[in-house]
Amino acid sequence: MRRAGSIFLILLCVGLTFACAVSQKTPDQEETQEVVQNSLPEEMQKIEEENIIQNKPDGQEEEFSSKKQEEKNIEDFFEVVDTQGIDRNLSEKLFQRLSEDGIFQNGAMKITGLVIDDIDGNGQMDMLVMVLDAKEPAFYGSGGLWFYMNEDEPYCFDDGECSFYGWYDAFWVDIDNDENVEIIFSAEGTGCGAVGDSYKAVFKYKDHNIEKMALPSDLEESYDQGLRVELIQEPEADRYSAYCPYFGERIFFQGKNFTEGNIPYEAEIAGGNVRGYFNLCEAEYDGKKVLQASEYLHGEGGIVHDVAIAQFLITWEKDGTPKVVKWWIEETGNN
Repeated sequence: MRRAGSIFLILLCVGLTFACAVSQKTPDQEETQEVVQNSLPEEMQKIEEENIIQNKPDGQEEEFSSKKQEEKNIEDFFEVVDTQGIDRNLSEKLFQRLSEDGIFQNGAMKITGLVIDDIDGNGQMDMLVMVLDAKEPAFYGSGGLWFYMNEDEPYCFDDGECSFYGWYDAFWVDIDNDENVEIIFSAEGTGCGAVGDSYKAVFKYKDHNIEKMALPSDLEESYDQGLRVELIQEPEADRYSAYCPYFGERIFFQGKNFTEGNIPYEAEIAGGNVRGYFNLCEAEYDGKKVLQASEYLHGEGGIVHDVAIAQFLITWEKDGTPKVVKWWIEETGNN
């Protein structure tokens, strides 16, 4: 399993923090194809010919410049690949492919995320490239995640509910045990409280195509929001239970009451899950790989009242139907 994430943002010095794990390897194979030379200088020359530098008076905000953004895209791309130890000739070929495909739209889009690795394990470098509207970025949408797998036609994922600022995490593994690799992707949004908000998706690479897989959900939302869990406050101090309709099961556990002494006379629903799955990771169940997903559970004090975490193990049928095979509660001891 390989994992990569928002280390790109640190390299761009945007002043935002997002934890993720990054693990990249340097290709050992020798390049046999013809190497395109001097692609970076040629790209810079093209930019100079197509744009005019505008000098602004002191104190006046500088207008958006597609020329400067194209220069920044080039700088950011090669800064990342250099830190990964990617061969310069190979990295220039990869950038030329992005330029020829026009994913930066002549400076209208800026690069906010980049992963270069052998995702499907066939010895050839693949790319995940995240872009965002450079002139008028929105909190959600206005960008995309490009999949460059081998020499296949690139696939662009875009969704108005997803943030493309580069606050993301991605790893890849054959999570459904069908001998095809899946890319598990999560992008942080701008929400606050509880676990914030996170867009999550699983993409299967099969037969030279990318397809988005379904995640199990019983909530009527525009995208997968997880499984509903009712948080019940029991009529004794620091005692709760969680009921999941998907399983029809109720689990009792200890948790810290929000206010000492505020105990109901009888069990009552006091909270539940918030904003669906987060912290997607690989796990094992009955000797096979499964996807583990967490859900934040809040108590009677609202979404700031961290009572417990619900954990789910997810797998897929051969026809792609998702199912949850196990769930449990992790006590947090927080209030």
